[in-house]
Amino acid sequence: MKEEECRVAANTIIQGRYYLMKIESAYISEKSKPGNFVMVAVSGSNDPLLKRPFGIFKIDPPYFYIYYEVVGRGSKLLASKKEEDRVMVVGPLGNVFPEYENENILFVGGGRGIAPLYFAIEKYSGSNNISLIYGARSKEDLLFTEELKKFPLKETAFYTDDGSGFTKGLVTTDIKEIINRNGINVTFSCGPDKMFESLNEEIGSLGIRNFVSLEAFMGCGFGICYSCVVKGSDGKYKKVCSDGPVFRMEEIKWQT
Repeated sequence: MKEEECRVAANTIIQGRYYLMKIESAYISEKSKPGNFVMVAVSGSNDPLLKRPFGIFKIDPPYFYIYYEVVGRGSKLLASKKEEDRVMVVGPLGNVFPEYENENILFVGGGRGIAPLYFAIEKYSGSNNISLIYGARSKEDLLFTEELKKFPLKETAFYTDDGSGFTKGLVTTDIKEIINRNGINVTFSCGPDKMFESLNEEIGSLGIRNFVSLEAFMGCGFGICYSCVVKGSDGKYKKVCSDGPVFRMEEIKWQT
């Protein structure tokens, strides 16, 4: 990893409050793998002081992309960035999704959790049999569906909590049927904690390999500040930034 000042090549509104930022960095774009994240300074001053973590959505050297939602002051400042502006970035950070070949993999994304999964699907779909479940609150929150359909996926299932635009339900609604139908033996997932808790209840005991990419507030991004700790199933605390963000599902103590 390294810290560098990077050029904003584009900062595009995808829909509503959702943005896709294209950032130029030969180093980060060449070194990043699916699962890695970056820490981005949202302003050019010390207000706010802390950088924000973003999963890497895709790479196209010398560029990498981050996908984000405007939800507070920090992301609002980031949304104000224009082409040719500069941002300080630290990365790539964290561990990565394991690489497989000739496996039947199910990707499960919830809301903004599609970001690191998109990168992984793009990289791994050529050498594995991949299916996708992707859900969000409403059709306004479920983005990139047409782009995802262009990948060679065995099955795609899109859900919205309110039933707008897609099938009404949660990512767990038909997950066991999809796993059985496609002979799934590995899952990669990213989304909110509640989604992981439901996934653990539904598929945690099926005897397949389940990997989760956790989202957490981070102060540093590389294990110094301990602001992103989660409790492991062994009773010890793990740092999402440096021990993760990718964990085996059984490594984490989920709420029940």
